[in-house]
Amino acid sequence: MNAQRTLPDPVAGAQRIFRAVLDALSRPTRPVAIDGASVIADAPAALGPAVASIAFACCDDSTPVWLDAVLACDEEVRAWIAFRTGAPLTTEPAAAAFAFAAAAETLPALDAFAPGSDEAPHTSTTIVLATGTASGDASGITSAGVVLADGPGFPEPREWTPPAALPQDFVEQWAANHARFPRGVDLLLVDDDGVTGLPRTTSLRLAPLAPGSGSGEVR
Repeated sequence: MNAQRTLPDPVAGAQRIFRAVLDALSRPTRPVAIDGASVIADAPAALGPAVASIAFACCDDSTPVWLDAVLACDEEVRAWIAFRTGAPLTTEPAAAAFAFAAAAETLPALDAFAPGSDEAPHTSTTIVLATGTASGDASGITSAGVVLADGPGFPEPREWTPPAALPQDFVEQWAANHARFPRGVDLLLVDDDGVTGLPRTTSLRLAPLAPGSGSGEVR
C-alpha cells in the first residue's frame, strides 16, 4: 500500500472520528455525521470510507478484529486492516474487540460475540455494521408496530426507525443483549453519511399500534 495516500494530519482526523463514535454512543439512535473520506483516502471498496475511518480511529494492535465472510475473503481489506491499524485478525467472534460486517446477513447472532464480564464489561465486542444506502424502515421489524428506544441519554422513550438492513428478529436479539447489562455488546450502524450508536444500555421494544390508529399512535 502507498503511505502517501494517507491524508494530511491523520492523527487529528482519527481523533475527530473517535469523538463522533463516542457522540453516537452517548446519543443513541441519533445519527452523527462523519466524513470518512476526509480521513482515509485509501479505503478498500468493501469497507468504504466511513467504516474504514472507524477502524482507523478505534483499532490498534491490542484490539483483535473479526471480519464477516465477505470482508474476510477480501485480501485488500485484510491487508488494509493490518497496515493501517496493526490489529490482529481473529476468526472467533467471541475473541474480537471489534467486529466488522458488510451486511446483516453475514453477521452472527449478537450472543456469538464477547459480552464482557460483570467485573470487566469493557472487554465486550463493539460491532460495526455497514447498513449501506438502504432507506426507509425495516418493514420486517415495524410491520406490527413501532420501535421505542429508552435508557440513558433519553429524556423519554423515543420512536426509532431501524435501518432496512437489520434482520426481522433484531429487537428480540437486542432485548436479550440489553438484559445482560453490564455485560453485552455495543453496536455501531454505519451508512455513507454517518454512524448511529446503540450501546448496551439502550433498551428497544416493539410497541403495537392502537387499533384503528395512524402510524404515530401506540398502545
